[in-house]
Amino acid sequence: MAIGAIILVAVGSLLGLMSRQADRTAERTERLDVAGHALAALARDIGSIARARWAGPGQRNFVFAGLPDRMLFSLDRTDADRTPRSLAILLQGTETKDGSTVLRAEAPLSPIDRDEAALDFASAHMVYSGTASVRFAYVVAPGEGAPELLVDVWPAAQTLPIAVRVAFTDPASGEILSSLRVPLRIEAEPGCAAPRKAFCSRIDPRSLEAQGEPGVPTAGMAAAVGR
Repeated sequence: MAIGAIILVAVGSLLGLMSRQADRTAERTERLDVAGHALAALARDIGSIARARWAGPGQRNFVFAGLPDRMLFSLDRTDADRTPRSLAILLQGTETKDGSTVLRAEAPLSPIDRDEAALDFASAHMVYSGTASVRFAYVVAPGEGAPELLVDVWPAAQTLPIAVRVAFTDPASGEILSSLRVPLRIEAEPGCAAPRKAFCSRIDPRSLEAQGEPGVPTAGMAAAVGR
C-alpha cells in the first residue's frame, strides 16, 4: 500500500506538470494566433502607404510620422462610387494591465490640410488586443556599402522609411513572439512619370522652365496636389 501510494503521488505530480505545460503551450499558441491576425491586418495598411504631402508654403513634409507605439500615414482608397479618395490613418498602441491594444482611426485627407491638427478622425476600432506588446520601428535606406539602420522614431520629414518593422513582444521577458518587416511599396510620386504635367519632388520645376517647358501646369493639379 505504501509503494502504491508513492506511485500514485508520483503519477499525480507528473500529470499536473504535463497539464500545466499543455496550458502554457496552448496559451502561447493562442497569443501567436491573435498576433498573427493583427500583424497581417497592420501589414496590409502599412505596405500600401501613399506618398501624400502636407499642404502649405515652404517645406512640404510627407504625411508620415512614427513612434514606437504610434504611426500616422496616408492611404489611397476607392469608395463605393469608384471615386478615389485619400485617407489619413492613425495607429495607436496602448499598454494595459494585461498586455496592450492597438486602435486604428481614419480621417479624410484633403489637399489643403497642413498638419495633423487639421484632421478629423472618426471613432477608432480595435486592431489588436492581447497579452503581447506591439512596437513599431523604421528602416532607414542604407548608404552605399552600409547596412540598413533601424530607428524607433521617424519625425515628419521629406523622406520616408523604406520599411516598417512591426513586432509583438512578451512584456515580461522582452522576447519577440512574432515580427514582420513590411516594405513600403512606394519609390516615387505618380507625377514623376510625367513631371511636366504633375508634381514630382525629384524634378526641379525651374529646370523644366529653363528648357522652355512650364514646370507644373494648373490643369489637373487637383489630382496631384499633396503628392
